[in-house]
Amino acid sequence: MRISEVMVKDPVRVPADTSVGEIARLMRDKSISSVILVKDDKALGIVTERDLVRRVLASGRDPDATKAFDVCTRPVATTSDSADLELAVDIMNSYNIRRLVIVNRESKVVGIVTTDDIWRNYRQLSEQLAVKYMSTLRRK
Repeated sequence: MRISEVMVKDPVRVPADTSVGEIARLMRDKSISSVILVKDDKALGIVTERDLVRRVLASGRDPDATKAFDVCTRPVATTSDSADLELAVDIMNSYNIRRLVIVNRESKVVGIVTTDDIWRNYRQLSEQLAVKYMSTLRRK
């Protein structure tokens, strides 16, 4: 299965100088848990709910005076939109992350995949793996 079959297309992206308060409101209004920071549609960082709690709220910073780039997670882990889902899972496991930004050939952001997205597709993935395994057995 390709990552493009599972990813959320056209994720929320904002400029790096966006205030953390604005990002929090975007997350609330769109019911999302992360926002990608971009310049020329290329990923610079990602702000997650965890970043907001640990780097802003728990530190006593003013959300409306704090710029997203100052508290984002960076560099951003990415993979190609043509990558296999198995590669994406390997990347997520190796970096111990729950979100992976998906880019096209020009390194522009085209999607995001989360552990929840993968879990929602688990049954279909299991069926594909079973078919692949069975076809391998038949060739032997």
